[in-house]
Formats: sequence, structure tokens, C-alpha cells
Amino acid sequence: MANYRAVASGNWSAGATWGGGAVPPNGAGHNIYSNTFTVTVDTTVDVALITNNGNAGTFVGGGTAAPGGLFALSNGASVTSTTIQAGVTLMTLSGTASASINGAIIGGSSSGANCITHSSTGTLTTTGTITSAANTNSHGVTVSGNGTLNATGTVSSSTGAASGIAVTSAGATVSVTGNLVAGTGAAAVASSSTSSVTVIGDITASLSASGFTSSNSGATNRLSGSFINAANGYSAIYAVKYFLNTSPTAAKTRYSLNGSSTYLDMFTADNSLGQASISDVRFGTVYASGALTGVAYIPAAGSVAFGVPVDNTTGTATLTAADVRAAIGLASANLDTQLAAIPTAAGNASAVRTELAPELARVTEIHAIHGLDIANALTVTPTLRSAGAITQAITGDGTTSTIVTRV
Repeated sequence: MANYRAVASGNWSAGATWGGGAVPPNGAGHNIYSNTFTVTVDTTVDVALITNNGNAGTFVGGGTAAPGGLFALSNGASVTSTTIQAGVTLMTLSGTASASINGAIIGGSSSGANCITHSSTGTLTTTGTITSAANTNSHGVTVSGNGTLNATGTVSSSTGAASGIAVTSAGATVSVTGNLVAGTGAAAVASSSTSSVTVIGDITASLSASGFTSSNSGATNRLSGSFINAANGYSAIYAVKYFLNTSPTAAKTRYSLNGSSTYLDMFTADNSLGQASISDVRFGTVYASGALTGVAYIPAAGSVAFGVPVDNTTGTATLTAADVRAAIGLASANLDTQLAAIPTAAGNASAVRTELAPELARVTEIHAIHGLDIANALTVTPTLRSAGAITQAITGDGTTSTIVTRV
């Protein structure tokens, strides 16, 4: 096994392109690096690895392709490349061959020059954009065998009648994880067979082509969306039949209104679309096409005071006299009667006077017996003291003792 590294842009067959002047020979064990240069593959080669090694180099097809293309991969290979573009068919997988490509794949610069023809029963794995060229049948990838294509990245078509991916075989399995974008000449992905095609990504039509087409009623197509139709009515999908993937995340379909650039968007239920949080929606209310249910407990209008905002209406509850009586503990329906039963100030004063009458009488007697009552003068004799109705007897010898007794 040997490593060959480009030191200049040029043809694969030119010694000046390679370090040490040695042209890479065919051999399953050789690794080929373009570094930052553009290597034009002008002869048929069969090697283990072609790569840009993380740099901006490019492998470009050129010259006359031998049968099977310039890279004829029949026993498997690992291809890691920033860009591979065919001037003629650049790569063909046959037999049981498999390949892995990291980088852009672009259809060829001449008519019928697919960048990659996948006719094997193996697996072609690509990571990066895939697009066609402006020439007839210059597809990015043609799937003509019964193998598997796993493509990750945007797939698009150019101005010609070629697609980014063309599926022609009956038993292939094609999976695209990325968006499909139609050019002006053909669909981004076109299938004419019964092969299984799955797309997880948006599909967008142009003003002259659909994003995805399938012309065989036996095909099994599973598409995710969003599906974006063109302003002039070109459909994102032009297929005899297809299924919607079971989990079309945040998908929509877009339709043009009357051939203008005014659109109507229809969304799947997993789109939030700025909808209210379930905590802001009345408990038990189902919305968002049945996907969400509110959990907020909002009082009924009849339990809220009249005129107070409640949800999308106002309260209707009225504070009646009965409500007030119940709140302050008054049972009678006649509030005036209840208020009249409350004692007046005069009544309270009279009750006080009645309660204090005995004490007042005693004060009056004391006042009189001390000679302080003008109307009842105090009379005093050796044996008696009197003032009005009050009489006191005086006994004793007047010398050693004097005794005063109420009579």
C-alpha cells in the first residue's frame, strides 16, 4: 500500500501533478490525496481511497471514460472528498461494491455524465450536497442496481433535464436525510421504478419542476415535509402515490393562492405556531387539533362579581342583600327590623341610670346629712340630727362617748 499526494493541479496521468513525479497506479491498497489541488481524472483508476484530507481540493472527471467510469469500484472503496464532479461518468459501483463519500457530488459537464452510477448490490453512503449539471442526464447519482443509497445533505437539480438523484432500478433502497430543492429543468429526486424511497426533509418545487417525482404505481415512497409548492402552482410532489412519514416534525404544506406569491400554509399538529401554553388554557379545553389540553383552573363567570373579567367574558355574580346579611350574621330578611333592634343612646343612658339608682340614693343621703342639701337644712340637737327624711339619734354621755344611729 502506498500514499500518493498531489503537489499541483493537473491531470491524474501527469507526473507533475504528484509528489516525486510518480503517477498513482491502480491498486486496491493505494490512498490518493488531492490536498488543496484540483486533480482531473483523465483515466480509469481503481484505488482504495481518494480524499481531500480536509482541504479544499477537488477530483474532477475529464477525458474519455472507460466502461464503468473513471473510478471503477467493484470491490469496495472509501472515498472522502470535498467535491467530486464528473466531466464524464466519474464513478461506478458494480457487483457488490460499496463506497463512502464525504463531500459535494455534482453531475458531469457533458451529456450523460453521471457523477456516480450505483449499479451494485452494496451500499453507497454520501455526506454532502448532491446536484445535477445543466446537461441532459448528467445526474449527481443514478441508482440503477438493487443496492442501498444513504444520502445526508441537500439534493438539488440544475437547469438541465437531470436530477440530483435518479432511481431507475426495481429493488433499490434510497434514503435521503436532507432537503430536496428543484431546479428549472428536473426534480431534485426522480424515481421511475418500484424502489423504496424515503425522504426526511423539506421538498420544494421550482416554477418549472417538482421537488420529488415518482411515476411507478408500485413504488413505496415515504416523504416527510414540509412540502412547498411553487407560486405558479407547480407541486412539491408529483407522484402516483406516496405515504407521509409517521413523524413529520414541524411540517407544513404550502399552496399558492390564484397563481400569486400569496400562500396558504397548512401545518401538522406538532407545530406550536405561538399557541398558548397549556397552563394558560382553561382546564379540559382541547386545542391545537387535539394535540394539547389546557390545565388552568379558571372560575366560572357565575362565581365572579358582575363585570370582572373572567377568561373571554366577565363575571355575572351579583352581591344581593341576602349575601350581605349572610356575611354579617343577620338572619332576618328585613334589614331595617334588624337595625331597629339595636339600642339607642337614650335607651343605653336610661339603663345606666336604672342600674345606678341605689348608689345615687346613697350619695344623695350622704349629701344631705352633711348639711350640703340647700332644700333640707341639717338640724342638730343633743339627742338628734335630721335633714329632710333622714334622722339620726345621738346617745352616750357626750364626754367619754357619742353614738350616732340611723333611725
